[in-house]
Amino acid sequence: LDAHESLLRSREKPRGAIRLSCPIIAYHLLLPVLPAFMARYPEITLDLDFNDRIVDLIEEGVDVAIRSGELPDSRLMVRALRPFRLLLAATPAYLARHGTPRCPRDLSDHCSIGFRFPNSGKIQSWPLRRSKGEPDPRLNYVLTCNNMEALRGAVLRDLGIGCMPDFLAEAPVLAGHLVPLLLDHLDAPGQFNLIWPSSRHLSPKVRVLVDFLAEHLFISEPCLSTGKRHPASGENA
Repeated sequence: LDAHESLLRSREKPRGAIRLSCPIIAYHLLLPVLPAFMARYPEITLDLDFNDRIVDLIEEGVDVAIRSGELPDSRLMVRALRPFRLLLAATPAYLARHGTPRCPRDLSDHCSIGFRFPNSGKIQSWPLRRSKGEPDPRLNYVLTCNNMEALRGAVLRDLGIGCMPDFLAEAPVLAGHLVPLLLDHLDAPGQFNLIWPSSRHLSPKVRVLVDFLAEHLFISEPCLSTGKRHPASGENA
């Protein structure tokens, strides 16, 4: 009996390859925590696929994905990570030349850098909170791109104001290379989720990866008003 139980436990030990699909910008969050995961589970190997295309997990043999936005596929299991905030930012040099917007309608007088979703081709809306009846500001897009890293690069080169996740803007903000804008007028936090194909038996390797990422991603939140970080409150979703 003991030998049989030992064999069963051995078979249940997390091991094997995991294919993980992530948005390109997720490497800022993912890569720093992977050494601890790989040290804890040395018999697991990871195949990381960084792209902004929405993959079909079942058709493409993906074990786990990190994805933002709506998840309409009922064949998938979902575990929410902590939300992030979207941030408007520009460089000090750009603001010195063009002035600093004080309210959403001031954005009509500025150059905007837009993000175009790779799948739909639509341009990302900026999460601006406005007074009742106040129209959306007319944004003057001087450049659009379908890669958030490229958008940040364009903003850092003084080309205009861009909207990006707070974790992507954090290092340039702390270094003084970017200035957050209109913080009191922003709404609609973003959300990343861990998703994986539903099944009656979740493999040990996928279970430990999902639990580990839920515990270690977004463990702190940028404090955008002060440029410092503080521990996030509450338990993991």
